[in-house]
Amino acid sequence: MNKSDLTKLLDVFSNGIREEEKELYKRVINENGIKQFNRYDEFYLAVIYPFEQFLNGFIASEVSGNQDVIFLLTHSDFVERQFEQYIKVYEGSACHCDKSRTIISSLIEFYKTGKRIEFDYNGEYTFHLPKKVFKTHESIVEFYDGVKSLYYGSNAMYLTAILNLQASQIQETTNASTGD
Repeated sequence: MNKSDLTKLLDVFSNGIREEEKELYKRVINENGIKQFNRYDEFYLAVIYPFEQFLNGFIASEVSGNQDVIFLLTHSDFVERQFEQYIKVYEGSACHCDKSRTIISSLIEFYKTGKRIEFDYNGEYTFHLPKKVFKTHESIVEFYDGVKSLYYGSNAMYLTAILNLQASQIQETTNASTGD
């Protein structure tokens, strides 16, 4: 599916929701036999879960069946914020969004094709490339794996990735001050 087709599909969803929000809501509720949401899990199972399943199926059939690609596309806001925060801490806020988007795009490409993440720091434009953190394939994938693990409720890989980031920053600072 090309970008134009995807835009048309999203426009149909968007227009339908704008014009018929109440009808759509009532249809979902009636089809699931729920008249009122008393608990958050009822809402999740009746509304959010079917939509998530639709998105996962759409991505698997139109983009890639790779589970990491599906995760990155459906949770890009969460993953991107994690990368942004560390970029801001170590590099400042200048172009942090561009840098995190470059990382997310590179991760998606890696999981779709298997091509390692290698940034070209000799290119004409490099404002969108991380300069101090997430410069290597390994550091990016390790942090992403930690973020994904954190999303699913396990923080051990995430904490390990953070400790490794901090250790590499300390090592670079030490090397810079000693001239190594």
